[in-house]
Amino acid sequence: MAIQYMHLDYEGYKALEEQCREFKETTHTSTGGFYHKSIRLRIGKDLIVEYHGPLVGGYGHEEEKK
Repeated sequence: MAIQYMHLDYEGYKALEEQCREFKETTHTSTGGFYHKSIRLRIGKDLIVEYHGPLVGGYGHEEEKK
């Protein structure tokens, strides 16, 4: 498990808190139909952290509809 600690000033902390409350998850599709979800957070004016979930899906992995 990775743990990261950061000290933010008041304005930076409040901006990060607001992003967490809004929680905007995005989906990125790659070649072959695979995709992953990601969460991007702006940490201050000079740092963006983006977390990617595992690849899922892909051509040939769709369930047949009956």
